[in-house]
Formats: sequence, structure tokens, C-alpha cells
Amino acid sequence: MSKRANGEGNVYRRKDGRYEVRVLDPRTGKRRSLYLDTEPEAIRALRRMATKAEDGMVVLDSGATLRTWGERWLEDRVYRRRRESTGRAYAYRLRRWVWPRLGSTRLRELTALDVEDLAHDLARDGLSASTIKGTLNALAALLSDAEKGKQIGSNVARGVEVPEKAARTSEVIPPTPEQVGALLEHVAGTPLAVLLVVLAGTGARIGEALAMQWEDVDLEAGIWTVARTTTTSRDGAVVLGDRTKTGSGRRLGLSSEVVAALRTQRSDGAELRLASSVWFDHDLAFPTSVGTPQHSQNVRKDMRAAALAVGFPGSFHALRHFAASVGLSSLPLSVVSKALGHKRGSMTSDVYGHLLAGDAHQLATTLGAVLEVGRAQARLASALASDSNGDTESQASPQVTALRRGAGGARTHDLTDYESAALTS
Repeated sequence: MSKRANGEGNVYRRKDGRYEVRVLDPRTGKRRSLYLDTEPEAIRALRRMATKAEDGMVVLDSGATLRTWGERWLEDRVYRRRRESTGRAYAYRLRRWVWPRLGSTRLRELTALDVEDLAHDLARDGLSASTIKGTLNALAALLSDAEKGKQIGSNVARGVEVPEKAARTSEVIPPTPEQVGALLEHVAGTPLAVLLVVLAGTGARIGEALAMQWEDVDLEAGIWTVARTTTTSRDGAVVLGDRTKTGSGRRLGLSSEVVAALRTQRSDGAELRLASSVWFDHDLAFPTSVGTPQHSQNVRKDMRAAALAVGFPGSFHALRHFAASVGLSSLPLSVVSKALGHKRGSMTSDVYGHLLAGDAHQLATTLGAVLEVGRAQARLASALASDSNGDTESQASPQVTALRRGAGGARTHDLTDYESAALTS
């Protein structure tokens, strides 16, 4: 037995011949033990554990396997701060992609390299970048709670990136105004009409629109406060969530067409309520025939039929893409990102960045014009400096006169009024 000073831990030889390392964990207040076959291994382990204890870290990570601890987490904790749909998505990803590869690994032995290898294995198997990212997010969420519970010293999934070789989602191609117009004309007078006008006119998600309550809408001011989305409980029932997909609400302006459509919807909803013998009042703008939240899948069936009839490319989310493309054609990316409810502008840029290619060409044209004028002005200045008779254009040499005219008229038609004024002043 090797004894240490109080707080540094000890090494004991057991009756079975193995060596037991005991160290007091400062974060849990409990004595932790580790069993090893040889004394040198035990002494090295004691040094590592004692160093962690001195630094205030967890001295010994959990001996439970990732699958064992993860299943407990899925049962007890995953739904506490997340929507039901998010919890189910995490459960699917962990059971489908993580447990088969890393489930038998002990939490204390899991490393960042193991998680990185997982990501590369999934990419090699052909999974998309978005699927791999979702899987890494689920694993990182699990390990974050394990870290908070002092089961492990650090979250080794944090910071692991999606491999570059992972298949990327194809670029979004938004529908044209003509295609959206044809769809709206086709559904006019049907239960889908107002819903599609709202989606096309705001860029909202389908779940957010189906969760719209009249208390959220100020038709006089033309403002919709997006505060929640629909979701499904673990038993499959459609319920109203208490937040949006990204967890934060936002205020959207409503055009006159959207306001007029919602006025019609409110009037029709009042008639529907009076005609129904059973009504569950949720103050919804787009309820079922008995007032309850609609399941998005049920509405999608009608949308698919309408889209097929007019050759519309996509479903509800295509209308969100349409709104985004219109916004990005005239507004800063930050404004569009906020309206779409993206947590970060980088999300908007990743999805719709290719739509900004026209801006890049416009910038290139402007820069080219500015440089052309600048070079002409530089040549003129150089020529003037070397021309002793350049006091007036009539006295200047032909070269200087030509340069003066070139600098003054060099493609200023490519510049903005502000830029032209600055360059020719």
C-alpha cells in the first residue's frame, strides 16, 4: 500500500491482487476508486487523479457506457429544455448513428478523436452534412448534461466539425413570382388560400403559421408577433409549443394583402366556431373544424395536390425560400435573417448565400470602374507633373489633354451618383 498526504489519495493492494486508487473528488465531495492490475499503473493513475483534484476537476469520469448513460438521459432529461420533436430527433440520431459505433464505449474513455472518427465514418457512409451535424449536436447535448452532472470532466463532442467530404445539400432554388402567383390563384377560395398568402407574404415556417393565435396579430398596425410553433407530444398529439423553433420570438410586418386575407380568415373562423357543436378554443387563426391545432402533415396533403396541379416546385418551405429570395434582392442579409427567425446570420448566408451572387458581380463592376478612374487620374497627375506648359488645357500637350478628358469621363456611368460626384469633384 502506498499512502499519501491527506487529500492526495492512496493506493491499496486488494486481496484479489489488483490495486485500488482512492482520491477525494473535490467537485462531488465523494471518494472515487479506480482498479488496476499493477502498482506502477496505479501510481500513475493516482498522480493523474490527484492533479485533477488539485485543479478542481472531476478526478474520475463515469464508468457507465455511452449507451447506458445516454438511454437514461433520453428517458429523464432530454425533454426538460427542448421541444418534443427535438427530443425525438435526438433519440433517433443517437440510436441510429451513435450507439452502433460508440455505445459500448465508457464515458470516461470517450475522446474527441472518437467523435471525430464517428463523423468521418458517417460521411464515408454517404450521410449528408446536415445529418452528421444533427447527430453531433445530439451527442454534444448529451455530453453537456453529463459534464454538468460531473460524470465527465469535459464535453469531447464540443467543437468537432462536419468533415469537408460530407455531401452538402444542393443549393436552394426558390420559386419564381409567377409560380407563386399561379399557386395562390389556384387555391383561391379554398381553406389553403389564406395560409399560403401568409406564408408567401412573411416567410414564416408552417408550424409557426399553424400556431398563430389572434392575440399575436395586430391587424390595425399590420404586425404579427411570432411566439410559438406547433409540435407533437411523445404520444403523437399535436400541441402548441411555448416557443418557436429557434427558441426566440420575432415581430413581422404584414402587407396589406396579408392583412386583408387574415381579416377574411377571422370572419370565416367565427362562422366555423358557431357552426360546430364541439369546439376547443385555442384562439387559433388556422384551427381544425373543432378548434384544435392542425397537424402540418394533414395540411401538406392538400398542398401537394395544389402544387402538382400547377407545377409548383416544392411545398410550404418553398414559399419561405421565395420570401427569402425577394428580401435578399433589396434588403441587408441581417434584416432578412431576423425576419426568417434564424439564430445567426451565418445560417441565412449558408442557405441563401448563392442568391447574393448578383451583388458580388455588382460590386466587381463598381470596383472595376473606380479603379479605371483612379488609374486615369494617376496618369493625368503624372503627365501634368512632367509637362511644364500644362497650366491650361489649351497650353497642355496633346497627351495631357487626352488624359484629362479620359479621367473625367472614364466609365462614370457604372458608378453611383455619390461615387461619380466624389471622383469628378
